[in-house]
Amino acid sequence: MNLPRALLVDLDDTILDAHRNPDEAWIGVCREFAGRLGAASPEALHEAILEARDWIWGDPGRSRRARLNMTGTRREIVRRALGRLDLPYSPAAEVMADRFTALRDEAIRPFPGALETLGCLKEAGIRLALLSNGDGPTQRGKIERFALESYFDHIQIEGEFGVGKPDERAFRNALAALGVEPEDAWMVGDNLEADILGAQQVGVHAIWVDPDGAGLPDGSPVRPDRIIATLSDLLA
Repeated sequence: MNLPRALLVDLDDTILDAHRNPDEAWIGVCREFAGRLGAASPEALHEAILEARDWIWGDPGRSRRARLNMTGTRREIVRRALGRLDLPYSPAAEVMADRFTALRDEAIRPFPGALETLGCLKEAGIRLALLSNGDGPTQRGKIERFALESYFDHIQIEGEFGVGKPDERAFRNALAALGVEPEDAWMVGDNLEADILGAQQVGVHAIWVDPDGAGLPDGSPVRPDRIIATLSDLLA
């Protein structure tokens, strides 16, 4: 295997199938709560949810604040959706948002072969760092749930460290913790801006994980050094 001395690895949607295809859960809770919230239909509530969600996640500043408090963010999405429908906010709205969070958390699973791949990399003597955006309690909960800590020489979470990807300080700190130079490391992640562009700006070879095989978005200015479908492709 042609592998580097060190690997920086993203958590969500790289090791864990965590955030893809959230619509199924939103549709489910909209059907469950539309009547309790006074919405004309589950479909109308769902459309308003999507508009509110895209408003939050479509802006870099709002997105950073949102990912550091996912419970609050999902409640904010429901609050904004109800506002778009001229409906009052009520305790049932918070219950709906928290129900969505519970459904999403229950659905999280490691990608097939991901944990086995981490084990092989560790046995091969590759220095491993987990480099994750998000708040500390949420991300630590996933790490503990799937017993990921034993695979990594360094674990760095945005909410604990103070800055996240694509800030170059996040990458430089992880490299220093592993005791390697940028040319001795690869970054593996699913987010083109945070993981790929962020790594490339400090001279780290950046590998984009495209689990759905969708390919790069049209006109994307970010060009990964390599594209893989799953973490296990690193061992191919």
